[in-house]
Amino acid sequence: MIYLDHHAAAPTPEVVRQAMADASSIAWANPSSTHRAGQASRQLLENARELIGQSIGAAPADVVLTGGGTEACNLGVRGLAKKRRIITTAVEHPAVAESVRHLARDGREVLVLPVLAGRPPAPSELAPHLSDDSLVTVQWVNHETGTLFPVHDYAQLCRARGARLFVDATQALGKVPIDVSSLGADAVAFAAQKIGGPAGAGACWVRRGIELDTVLAGGSQERGRRPGTLDTLSMVGFGAAASLIGLRLERKTIIAALRNRLEARLLALGAVPNAGEPRSATVCNVSFPRWEGAILVAALDLEGVCVSTGAACSSGLQEPSAVIRAMYPDEQWRAGSAVRISLGIETTEQDIESATLVFQQVLSRIKGRNLHQI
Repeated sequence: MIYLDHHAAAPTPEVVRQAMADASSIAWANPSSTHRAGQASRQLLENARELIGQSIGAAPADVVLTGGGTEACNLGVRGLAKKRRIITTAVEHPAVAESVRHLARDGREVLVLPVLAGRPPAPSELAPHLSDDSLVTVQWVNHETGTLFPVHDYAQLCRARGARLFVDATQALGKVPIDVSSLGADAVAFAAQKIGGPAGAGACWVRRGIELDTVLAGGSQERGRRPGTLDTLSMVGFGAAASLIGLRLERKTIIAALRNRLEARLLALGAVPNAGEPRSATVCNVSFPRWEGAILVAALDLEGVCVSTGAACSSGLQEPSAVIRAMYPDEQWRAGSAVRISLGIETTEQDIESATLVFQQVLSRIKGRNLHQI
């Protein structure tokens, strides 16, 4: 199997598996219990919180542990919203986009900025809409195209205008250097599975002194900001994965070279690139004219190559990519034909060579045929 869907989930490194195995005899206890079993589990949880904090430049006390990246995004968006006007973009992950829609249904005013041809809104385009009753919700790295958003510039503007800023960094973690203490945002969300940790583990960093409404109802865990008993074992895995972020960043240049090699070959086979630079080193998103992306992904899977059409959490809908549709409103065929290929530190030169051959074979085999018959 050639795995090229790292933006959905990164493979679990041996270090992470071992850390979770070592903790399994302790992590079952409720970390909120005051007896020795509970406190042993609590110590594992706090060790993980510290490792996560170190990886993003945060004090552990400011890291709210959550049950995944989606919950972290909900907490950041809805927790900061209060009575604020929401400013977002047309290409946000569903975890953010649906949170914003929820607020809109409650009567909140929402402004959606376009991201035409994959170009993020310039700071000058954002500035006129900012005031002290605004909340900006924006991703750092687009989950489908890898487009990098100028979040540092946005943060500077928001601070100057008194606006709040939430950053979805679930795809940025391990792909770009992150130091939340100097970023200037008010809340930043992360997810473990994007860096080889277990699914269902996430975190939301919250700037100290910021008032954050809770999204869930329940107990007073996580200093009252996130009720519910956390999965200690998953958090141990998240912490172990976070300790390897330096290695992921060190390999960015190598990963980018592999991505560029594969992308050049796909373009030679007739693909059209979606979005441009600057972008993460880990992904290319292309569309094949007159092809159906979902069918091509299925055909590649039969040959042992794992890619996707877009966000894994939306794949069951079998609908064209909302991100590509928003980026290219005048070329709607792109969305239905889009394929996302994403790489990681495990990707090898042989993977790229083999994947190229499989693409060639599959494209040749179904060329000119009715794709719904494949």
